[in-house]
Amino acid sequence: MDSWFFTRRPRPDAAVRLYCLPYAGGGASVFHDWPDLVGPDVEVHAVALPGRERRFGEDPEFDLTELAEAFAAHDDSRPFALYGHSLGGLVGFEVIRWLRRTGARLPVRLYAGACRAPHVRTPGPFLGLSRLPDDELVRQVADGGGIPAEVLAEPELMELVLPALRADFARIDDYEYVPGPPIEVPVVAFAGRTDHAVPLDQVRAWAPHTAAGFHLTVLDGGHFFLRESCEELVAALSADLRAAVAVRGE
Repeated sequence: MDSWFFTRRPRPDAAVRLYCLPYAGGGASVFHDWPDLVGPDVEVHAVALPGRERRFGEDPEFDLTELAEAFAAHDDSRPFALYGHSLGGLVGFEVIRWLRRTGARLPVRLYAGACRAPHVRTPGPFLGLSRLPDDELVRQVADGGGIPAEVLAEPELMELVLPALRADFARIDDYEYVPGPPIEVPVVAFAGRTDHAVPLDQVRAWAPHTAAGFHLTVLDGGHFFLRESCEELVAALSADLRAAVAVRGE
């Protein structure tokens, strides 16, 4: 189960764990700097999805139930929270719903960054990409800032990344929200001020999906504000997470 999680800086004495789910095509390295920014009382676990980075040799089309089971098995009784960026937010939401169905412990927060609410199906620049030819898929994702320049410049590296990219956008295209009761987990959403892929109203639409409170913070940057405003994002998230743990007395 530990293959699903990468901890660059283990902190067994930290008060809380933060699990981070990347955007489509992204890997655990997206959150490389976060352990240095959150402070010593938070242990960061980047979710290492199959078919990318350390797990390149595996099938990128993972089973959500298997991921959720890995979360449950990784529980060490400390409070924990989930941050998911774009697709990662939807994956985090469905993991929480699985944990609830099985009676497992729930996180103290779901942080959803640049992520449309689960029920929103408004056409956007990242919908329908899995049905495009490889070159057009790469072009459109690159135009949206979703592929680092150093990856685009290396055809062999791009060839390695492409299967995970396609699998993730297929997950976006195939995702169907199944109506259910709101989660008993506060949702804290982050939106990019100039995000044209997931506009503010689609992020605000998360509110009815939680029965435990909703808060929205707008940061400078576009869809990938976690790169452009990384320090601001992590500072806001860390402060909220510490407050959540303090309120619970954990």
